[in-house]
Amino acid sequence: MLFRVLFLEVWANLSDVQVCRELRYNVLYRHFCGIGWGDPIPDDTTLVVFRRRLGEETFRRLFTRVVEQAKEKGLIRGKWAIIDGTKVIAHAAVKNNVALAREGRRKLLSVLARHDAKRAKELEVLAEPERDMDYADHEQLLAAELLKGQELISRLEDRKEKDVVEVRELYRKVVQLEGVASLSDPDARWGFKKKGDPFLGYKAHVACDETGIATAVTVTPGNESELPQLPTLVEEIKQEGIEPIYLAADKGYDDADKRRELEQSGIRAYMPSRNDLSRLEKQGFAYDRKRQVLTCAAGKCSIGHSVHRKGGFIYYFSERDCMGCQYRSSCLGESQAPKLVYVKPEVYEHRARGLKRAMKVRKTIERLFGEVKTWHRMARARYRGLEKVAIQVIMTLIVANVKKMAKWLASREVVCPQTG
Repeated sequence: MLFRVLFLEVWANLSDVQVCRELRYNVLYRHFCGIGWGDPIPDDTTLVVFRRRLGEETFRRLFTRVVEQAKEKGLIRGKWAIIDGTKVIAHAAVKNNVALAREGRRKLLSVLARHDAKRAKELEVLAEPERDMDYADHEQLLAAELLKGQELISRLEDRKEKDVVEVRELYRKVVQLEGVASLSDPDARWGFKKKGDPFLGYKAHVACDETGIATAVTVTPGNESELPQLPTLVEEIKQEGIEPIYLAADKGYDDADKRRELEQSGIRAYMPSRNDLSRLEKQGFAYDRKRQVLTCAAGKCSIGHSVHRKGGFIYYFSERDCMGCQYRSSCLGESQAPKLVYVKPEVYEHRARGLKRAMKVRKTIERLFGEVKTWHRMARARYRGLEKVAIQVIMTLIVANVKKMAKWLASREVVCPQTG
């Protein structure tokens, strides 16, 4: 019954308090949850405790069971594995390092005051913020605030109370600049989904098949890359008895080693290259893999190459050829004499045909993300902490899968004209 209440909460985009309020008078909600008119209604605290008792692992098992049911009913085709990540913004205020350093000192003294008010009063001077005007720039101000924080931590090393120790160690990470960006949600991290667009929160890494049924999920802090999650998602799909033939993903998953591993396991990978081959080809460059030579639009061949620190090679052309070339103005930059081109040969070796069609299939997961963010509030975290956010994401995908299953099963029902 409690699981059905949580299901309704996500399905109708309600909070714990709102869904309990709805159960007081909403007949459909009561019927769905199996609650009679004389039965007691759970309160929001009960839902919080229930989620905590089940934990992330139990919700994962429930997610797997829904996937198994979809497979049993023939809804999952399983020919494609479509993988992508999406950001989940943290349920926390965004603060800079100076504000965080000041907040941490106040919070630490506030917790200390519960056990030793006299000691907290003596250390109040360390909670006072530095005056901004006394420092030439932000870096100097931050250094002073962090120095004050380090002194407060050292003064409280002798405290053994559990809550004081927890806040002290958390604040130590803030002072040592270990990536903590929020005291209310210490698991949240700054990350990027695209250049120039930072966010504070988490990333939901999801796999689905071509029907849009989510088949695997993992949640990480926002600063973790998508690529390392690829093997985990593929392994989870296979553990559910699904054997995809093709895999589609964006260029964030492009890696020669991962492509090779997928091919060895019988999966053909479709993902755009980080080393944009289509862009080079449009500029008239052609790469000869056997000779390891790059040819430009003017028909001139590269005269050599050097190893790049990130893999691949930098191919360079003759300065004499480039200076007298008819394409010089469009091909070379103002400060560039010979043309330099970065090429990763591994991309050519694992370049699959049909990429254009695969990218159309890949849009399936974008539609899934659009649905869960628009209608089920997955764009922003409901809770704080990695495990709680993971439970939110898993529960949201359960709802999305069940909706698709119900719609598909309803479309299969055929009403006989004679019997009605």
